[in-house]
Amino acid sequence: MNKIVHIKPPQKLLRFFRWFCDPDLVEDLEGDLIELFEERAGSSISRAKTLFIRDILFMFRPGIIKNFEGHKNLNNYGMLKNYLKSAWRNLMKYKGFSTINILSLSIGMAACMVIFLFIKDERSFDAFHEKKDTIYRLCEVQSFPGTNTQNVALSMPGMGPTMTAEFPEIENFTRFRSFGEQLIEVGDQRIMIENISSADSSFLSIFDFPFISGDRNTALNNPYDAIISKETALKLFNQMDVLGETFTINGDQCKITGVIENVPENSHLQFNILLSIRISTQDNPGFDNQFGSNFLNTYFVLNENADLDAMSKRYPDYLSSHIQRDDDINEFYKLFLQPLPDVHLASTDIEHDYNNHRKFNGTYIDIFILIGIFILIIASLNFMNLTTARASNRAKEVGVRKAIGAVKGQLFNQFIVESILLATLALVFAIFLAFISLPLLNNLIDRQFGIVTLFSNLEIVMVIIGATLLLGVLAGLYPSLYLSSFRPVIVLKGFKSYEKKSYFRSSLIVIQFSLALGMIVSTLVVLQQLNFMKNKDIGFGKDHILLVQMRGEAGEKYEQMKQALLGESNILGVTASGQRLGSNFHQWGFKVRKDTGIVSLTPSNVFVDHDYLDVYDIKLLSGRTFSKDFETDDGNAYIINKAFADELGFENPVGKRAAHAWYPDDSLGTIIGVTENFNFNSLHYKVNTLSMVVHTDWGYSEMSIKINGENITQSIQDVERIYNQFVTDYPIRYEFLDDHMQQLYESDQQMGSVITIIAVLSIFIGCMGLFGLASISIQRRIKEVGIRKVMGASTMELLTILSKNFALMILIAFVLATPLTFLFLSGWLDNFAYRIEINPLIFFVGGLLALVIALATISFHVVRAANANPIKSLKYE
Repeated sequence: MNKIVHIKPPQKLLRFFRWFCDPDLVEDLEGDLIELFEERAGSSISRAKTLFIRDILFMFRPGIIKNFEGHKNLNNYGMLKNYLKSAWRNLMKYKGFSTINILSLSIGMAACMVIFLFIKDERSFDAFHEKKDTIYRLCEVQSFPGTNTQNVALSMPGMGPTMTAEFPEIENFTRFRSFGEQLIEVGDQRIMIENISSADSSFLSIFDFPFISGDRNTALNNPYDAIISKETALKLFNQMDVLGETFTINGDQCKITGVIENVPENSHLQFNILLSIRISTQDNPGFDNQFGSNFLNTYFVLNENADLDAMSKRYPDYLSSHIQRDDDINEFYKLFLQPLPDVHLASTDIEHDYNNHRKFNGTYIDIFILIGIFILIIASLNFMNLTTARASNRAKEVGVRKAIGAVKGQLFNQFIVESILLATLALVFAIFLAFISLPLLNNLIDRQFGIVTLFSNLEIVMVIIGATLLLGVLAGLYPSLYLSSFRPVIVLKGFKSYEKKSYFRSSLIVIQFSLALGMIVSTLVVLQQLNFMKNKDIGFGKDHILLVQMRGEAGEKYEQMKQALLGESNILGVTASGQRLGSNFHQWGFKVRKDTGIVSLTPSNVFVDHDYLDVYDIKLLSGRTFSKDFETDDGNAYIINKAFADELGFENPVGKRAAHAWYPDDSLGTIIGVTENFNFNSLHYKVNTLSMVVHTDWGYSEMSIKINGENITQSIQDVERIYNQFVTDYPIRYEFLDDHMQQLYESDQQMGSVITIIAVLSIFIGCMGLFGLASISIQRRIKEVGIRKVMGASTMELLTILSKNFALMILIAFVLATPLTFLFLSGWLDNFAYRIEINPLIFFVGGLLALVIALATISFHVVRAANANPIKSLKYE
């Protein structure tokens, strides 16, 4: 039984209940409500409040609602029924305008629903962990000499245990180390499994990945313990009952001690098999005190009173005490803690962020919220504009109602009810539109949204209903005030003579088209930037490069495979490297001899095969490329990029003595060449300093095969055939380099897709409103059209006369939207180290596009009026 807690229920709701409830029932019902609330609050206060809201709303019904002053109450019910009947008749009477209003509102609401699903999904990352507010990821700011300053999410193995021991604010820690895809052997079965990692046993008490079987408190206690996901259990054993079963990975036999549900898509950490990190300490007893290299992620749980600023002041002493070999350690490293909720959405400035699934630029969330509001405003303005523009049609109705005794408040309520009814109908259509458009959107932005999410939570349902009612009230507020203010004497005498040009209505059109125009220009600029990134010369050839992983035999038989591949006509080049282009190469220590002595720097480094520059078409500025003709090129020759050459400050660095940091000063190698700068990381970052070296004895992680772009299918078949001839221990795994490079801009591509869709919808909604307004405007001037036709005016002249007001409003919208849009886009482009400059011409293109679309929209009515019989036009009243 739930514990009863004496917490007061929401008092405003209680007052609302007392206001509407029959006095004879108040005491009993209120007592029951409070008792239920207190009982529920014992288990969850937020749930108790939600259910309390539901209970109050359910009681707002006949039988419980009190009589408000006898017969007057009956009149109110009758009036409400009358309002609804009147609203429905008006919707049916003006079907065209009703369709425009409902359709534009429903498109706007459907767009907002989709944006809501997108934002909800992005913000749900890691929210299922109970300790999410006290979990932090350890990060570093690295400022090594000779390289760009960068934030990294990696840390050293010794940092977790030692910081926990020395910082009382830290309650617990865990480390997470990823091994990527590995070959798993179960009996005779050999299967490649992705996302294999290791972690401390505390991982399962810090993160709440749900267990299906096993004990989460002891599951990773021993060196060869492993937990696996449900999907992996089925893949390896074809059953779920696998506790105690074993598998082999890299020659180690591991025992399954736990089975968990598949890791949720909204977790930044992804794994299918989680090994005990003690498998590392087994091979390296000093692992827990290892400092120097950063290659894993460390997470801390802090106590509630932890002061992050106070902790950060003690980091320098901590680093000095543990990395004593370097006096400048605090110049090179600065530690900081990143809250778990920020890892997914606020890590765009963090490099080497290898364990951050679907990392997303959180600033785009604010942009999506903004454009959601914009499109709702555009749709609401349609309703306000069309309703007030049709005032003359409703004026006589208002006059008659007022003449027979209706007061202003009653008329106001009538129009508000009409607006709410329209918003409610739009909600129904919006749900339908969202439902049919989600599959297409999911395919476009690689998500799995479902409309059912909107109705899975009572709070969300209440928010949708509340937002719809609010939208109905806000959209109908001005038209209701406007229409209910008519004086019966004037409207019964003839409203048209009373009605004047509405500057307010014109202002609404200007606002509407300012927003639409801003989104058109934003779309053009975003697409330009994406196209720029796609087509920019990044300094190497990335097309038709097949990347093949090299493990086991593949590494041992690389040279034989390479020669066999080069014998195929569809293979244009083969090389290999320790890291992949686009993945931000690791930084190592590097030393160079200058006139003043040995200078140490830390550029990015990658070890490559001799023909790496040739296969990737990387251009040399000076010196030569690697060659097997020179024995010293294997381990003692370095090719650097121009950025590193500039950093070194030599007039001609070729021939200078240089080497890795661990080489003795008397055995330095030689810089043999300098390349042009090429973007080995994404275009979000400037080109870093880089050194390339050949180490044939180190083994490569990946083979790069340039294939014939005109015969891709056959080329891949050739590669697979030759790989399978030489390699039997690992199945082939390959990926195209341009696909990998495309993933670097996934977040930007998704924002571009959403903005493009919303821009098209916003201009469509705006044009729907314009279409309706043009119809009303031309109808009012139909007699003028007839006279002008009789006087000899051509269709083009009529189009010019009738369109100039709309053109003027779009011109004003252009003037207003241009500076604001420019500022917004400049801020967005600042996120890229390599960006386009905004061409002022693009604003004129956007404005011209909006003008042409608007004129095309209203020309339908103009042409129809111009082609009408002028006698009928002159008779029209």
